[in-house]
Amino acid sequence: MQNFKQQFEQNKQGWIRSFTSGLSQDEDGNFLPWMSYPAINFLQQNLKDSDLIFEFGCGASTLFFSDRVKYVTSLETNQLWFNIIKGKLNKFLINKNNECKIPKDLIDKIDDVFFYDKGVVLLMKNGQFNELYQKILLYFNQGYDYIVIDSLKRFDCVYNSINSLSKNGSIILDDSQRKSYHKIFSFLARQEFKKADFWGIAPGQIKIKNTTFFKK
Repeated sequence: MQNFKQQFEQNKQGWIRSFTSGLSQDEDGNFLPWMSYPAINFLQQNLKDSDLIFEFGCGASTLFFSDRVKYVTSLETNQLWFNIIKGKLNKFLINKNNECKIPKDLIDKIDDVFFYDKGVVLLMKNGQFNELYQKILLYFNQGYDYIVIDSLKRFDCVYNSINSLSKNGSIILDDSQRKSYHKIFSFLARQEFKKADFWGIAPGQIKIKNTTFFKK
Protein backbone atom coordinates (compact mmCIF):
# COMPACT_ATOMS: atom_id res chain seq x y z
CA MET A 1 0.00 0.00 0.00
CA GLN A 2 2.88 2.36 0.72
CA ASN A 3 3.90 2.23 -2.93
CA PHE A 4 0.45 3.47 -4.00
CA LYS A 5 0.60 6.29 -1.44
CA GLN A 6 3.97 7.27 -2.87
CA GLN A 7 2.50 7.29 -6.37
CA PHE A 8 -0.19 9.70 -5.20
CA GLU A 9 2.27 12.00 -3.41
CA GLN A 10 4.63 12.06 -6.41
CA ASN A 11 1.78 12.92 -8.79
CA LYS A 12 -0.54 14.82 -6.46
CA GLN A 13 -0.99 18.03 -8.45
CA GLY A 14 -1.54 16.19 -11.72
CA TRP A 15 -3.92 13.78 -10.01
CA ILE A 16 -5.98 16.73 -8.73
CA ARG A 17 -6.02 18.39 -12.17
CA SER A 18 -7.19 15.12 -13.71
CA PHE A 19 -9.92 14.67 -11.09
CA THR A 20 -11.31 18.19 -11.49
CA SER A 21 -11.06 18.37 -15.30
CA GLY A 22 -12.16 14.84 -16.18
CA LEU A 23 -9.16 14.48 -18.51
CA SER A 24 -5.98 12.66 -17.50
CA GLN A 25 -3.02 15.06 -17.25
CA ASP A 26 0.08 15.94 -15.27
CA GLU A 27 0.70 18.94 -13.02
CA ASP A 28 1.54 21.13 -16.04
CA GLY A 29 -1.59 20.19 -17.96
CA ASN A 30 0.13 17.79 -20.36
CA PHE A 31 -2.21 14.96 -21.28
CA LEU A 32 -1.54 11.42 -20.03
CA PRO A 33 -3.07 8.02 -20.78
CA TRP A 34 -5.65 6.98 -18.20
CA MET A 35 -3.40 4.10 -17.20
CA SER A 36 -1.60 3.37 -13.96
CA TYR A 37 1.24 5.75 -13.15
CA PRO A 38 3.90 3.01 -13.46
CA ALA A 39 2.61 2.21 -16.96
CA ILE A 40 2.70 5.90 -17.87
CA ASN A 41 6.27 6.16 -16.58
CA PHE A 42 7.28 3.14 -18.65
CA LEU A 43 5.83 4.68 -21.81
CA GLN A 44 7.47 8.05 -21.14
CA GLN A 45 10.84 6.30 -20.94
CA ASN A 46 10.42 3.85 -23.81
CA LEU A 47 8.33 5.42 -26.58
CA LYS A 48 10.32 6.31 -29.71
CA ASP A 49 9.61 8.92 -32.34
CA SER A 50 9.55 6.14 -34.93
CA ASP A 51 6.78 4.18 -33.20
CA LEU A 52 3.41 3.45 -34.81
CA ILE A 53 0.41 3.06 -32.51
CA PHE A 54 -3.13 1.77 -32.94
CA GLU A 55 -5.71 2.50 -30.23
CA PHE A 56 -9.07 0.88 -29.65
CA GLY A 57 -10.61 3.90 -27.94
CA CYS A 58 -9.29 7.45 -28.22
CA GLY A 59 -8.76 9.94 -25.41
CA ALA A 60 -6.05 11.79 -23.52
CA SER A 61 -3.77 8.93 -24.54
CA THR A 62 -4.19 10.00 -28.17
CA LEU A 63 -2.76 13.42 -27.35
CA PHE A 64 -0.01 11.87 -25.21
CA PHE A 65 1.08 9.50 -27.97
CA SER A 66 0.80 12.12 -30.73
CA ASP A 67 3.37 14.28 -28.93
CA ARG A 68 5.87 11.40 -28.85
CA VAL A 69 5.54 8.96 -31.74
CA LYS A 70 5.46 8.92 -35.53
CA TYR A 71 1.80 8.14 -36.13
CA VAL A 72 -1.33 7.24 -34.13
CA THR A 73 -4.43 5.55 -35.52
CA SER A 74 -7.41 5.59 -33.14
CA LEU A 75 -10.83 3.96 -33.37
CA GLU A 76 -13.73 5.45 -31.38
CA THR A 77 -17.43 4.60 -31.05
CA ASN A 78 -18.79 7.58 -29.09
CA GLN A 79 -19.69 10.62 -31.22
CA LEU A 80 -19.45 13.11 -28.33
CA TRP A 81 -16.05 11.83 -27.21
CA PHE A 82 -14.84 11.79 -30.83
CA ASN A 83 -15.76 15.49 -31.09
CA ILE A 84 -14.06 16.37 -27.80
CA ILE A 85 -10.77 14.71 -28.73
CA LYS A 86 -10.99 16.11 -32.26
CA GLY A 87 -11.11 19.59 -30.71
CA LYS A 88 -8.12 18.85 -28.47
CA LEU A 89 -6.12 17.63 -31.50
CA ASN A 90 -6.50 20.96 -33.25
CA LYS A 91 -3.08 21.95 -31.92
CA PHE A 92 -1.68 19.64 -34.58
CA LEU A 93 -1.71 20.61 -38.24
CA ILE A 94 -4.77 19.24 -40.01
CA ASN A 95 -3.29 17.25 -42.85
CA LYS A 96 -5.46 15.89 -45.65
CA ASN A 97 -2.40 14.15 -47.10
CA ASN A 98 -2.94 11.51 -44.39
CA GLU A 99 -6.02 10.26 -46.21
CA CYS A 100 -3.86 7.86 -48.19
CA LYS A 101 -3.12 6.03 -44.94
CA ILE A 102 -6.72 4.78 -44.73
CA PRO A 103 -7.65 1.94 -47.12
CA LYS A 104 -10.27 3.10 -49.62
CA ASP A 105 -12.48 0.08 -48.96
CA LEU A 106 -12.62 1.05 -45.27
CA ILE A 107 -13.62 4.71 -45.62
CA ASP A 108 -17.19 3.86 -46.67
CA LYS A 109 -17.62 1.57 -43.64
CA ILE A 110 -16.98 4.18 -40.94
CA ASP A 111 -19.10 7.15 -39.83
CA ASP A 112 -16.50 9.90 -39.63
CA VAL A 113 -12.77 10.46 -39.84
CA PHE A 114 -10.46 13.20 -38.58
CA PHE A 115 -6.98 13.53 -40.05
CA TYR A 116 -4.27 15.53 -38.28
CA ASP A 117 -0.53 15.82 -38.71
CA LYS A 118 0.39 12.94 -36.40
CA GLY A 119 -2.48 10.55 -37.01
CA VAL A 120 -6.12 9.84 -37.67
CA VAL A 121 -9.21 9.20 -35.54
CA LEU A 122 -11.93 6.95 -36.94
CA LEU A 123 -15.54 6.94 -35.71
CA MET A 124 -17.62 3.76 -35.83
CA LYS A 125 -20.82 4.45 -33.90
CA ASN A 126 -22.16 0.88 -34.12
CA GLY A 127 -18.91 -0.71 -32.99
CA GLN A 128 -20.64 -2.63 -30.21
CA PHE A 129 -22.58 -4.65 -32.78
CA ASN A 130 -20.35 -4.37 -35.84
CA GLU A 131 -17.91 -7.24 -36.37
CA LEU A 132 -15.69 -4.90 -38.35
CA TYR A 133 -14.76 -3.13 -35.10
CA GLN A 134 -12.62 -5.95 -33.71
CA LYS A 135 -11.35 -6.94 -37.16
CA ILE A 136 -10.45 -3.48 -38.42
CA LEU A 137 -6.69 -4.10 -38.29
CA LEU A 138 -7.12 -6.68 -41.03
CA TYR A 139 -7.61 -3.71 -43.37
CA PHE A 140 -4.22 -2.22 -42.52
CA ASN A 141 -1.08 -3.70 -44.00
CA GLN A 142 0.99 -2.37 -41.15
CA GLY A 143 2.89 -3.64 -38.12
CA TYR A 144 2.26 -1.59 -34.99
CA ASP A 145 4.72 -1.07 -32.17
CA TYR A 146 1.90 -0.74 -29.65
CA ILE A 147 -1.73 -1.76 -29.92
CA VAL A 148 -3.73 -0.23 -27.06
CA ILE A 149 -6.93 -2.03 -26.11
CA ASP A 150 -9.06 0.15 -23.85
CA SER A 151 -12.55 0.00 -25.29
CA LEU A 152 -15.21 -2.46 -26.46
CA LYS A 153 -14.97 -6.24 -27.01
CA ARG A 154 -11.45 -6.52 -25.64
CA PHE A 155 -10.95 -10.25 -26.06
CA ASP A 156 -12.10 -10.10 -29.69
CA CYS A 157 -9.81 -7.12 -30.30
CA VAL A 158 -6.82 -8.97 -28.83
CA TYR A 159 -7.63 -12.11 -30.80
CA ASN A 160 -7.70 -10.23 -34.09
CA SER A 161 -4.74 -7.92 -33.38
CA ILE A 162 -1.78 -10.15 -32.57
CA ASN A 163 -0.77 -10.53 -36.22
CA SER A 164 -0.69 -6.75 -36.66
CA LEU A 165 2.16 -6.21 -34.21
CA SER A 166 5.63 -5.27 -35.37
CA LYS A 167 8.47 -7.70 -34.61
CA ASN A 168 9.00 -6.24 -31.13
CA GLY A 169 5.49 -4.84 -30.72
CA SER A 170 3.38 -4.92 -27.56
CA ILE A 171 -0.30 -5.16 -26.77
CA ILE A 172 -1.36 -2.86 -23.94
CA LEU A 173 -4.43 -4.00 -22.00
CA ASP A 174 -5.74 -1.42 -19.54
CA ASP A 175 -7.87 -2.27 -16.49
CA SER A 176 -6.40 -5.75 -16.74
CA GLN A 177 -7.23 -6.48 -13.08
CA ARG A 178 -10.81 -7.31 -14.12
CA LYS A 179 -11.68 -11.00 -13.73
CA SER A 180 -13.52 -10.97 -17.06
CA TYR A 181 -10.17 -10.46 -18.81
CA HIS A 182 -8.58 -13.66 -17.48
CA LYS A 183 -9.29 -15.39 -20.78
CA ILE A 184 -7.19 -12.72 -22.52
CA PHE A 185 -4.21 -13.64 -20.32
CA SER A 186 -4.76 -17.34 -21.04
CA PHE A 187 -5.07 -16.79 -24.78
CA LEU A 188 -1.91 -14.68 -25.01
CA ALA A 189 0.03 -17.13 -22.84
CA ARG A 190 -0.87 -19.88 -25.31
CA GLN A 191 0.48 -17.64 -28.07
CA GLU A 192 3.76 -17.40 -26.11
CA PHE A 193 3.40 -13.75 -25.12
CA LYS A 194 5.16 -12.62 -21.96
CA LYS A 195 3.42 -10.13 -19.68
CA ALA A 196 4.51 -7.19 -17.57
CA ASP A 197 2.04 -5.86 -15.01
CA PHE A 198 2.02 -2.24 -13.89
CA TRP A 199 -0.12 -1.92 -10.77
CA GLY A 200 -0.98 1.46 -9.31
CA ILE A 201 -3.38 4.35 -9.24
CA ALA A 202 -4.30 6.36 -12.32
CA PRO A 203 -4.67 10.14 -12.71
CA GLY A 204 -7.84 11.30 -10.97
CA GLN A 205 -8.81 7.81 -9.78
CA ILE A 206 -8.71 6.37 -6.27
CA LYS A 207 -9.02 2.66 -7.03
CA ILE A 208 -6.00 0.46 -7.63
CA LYS A 209 -5.78 -0.80 -11.21
CA ASN A 210 -3.46 -2.75 -13.45
CA THR A 211 -2.16 -2.00 -16.94
CA THR A 212 -0.52 -5.01 -18.60
CA PHE A 213 1.91 -5.08 -21.52
CA PHE A 214 2.13 -8.29 -23.57
CA LYS A 215 5.10 -8.97 -25.81
CA LYS A 216 6.57 -12.01 -27.54
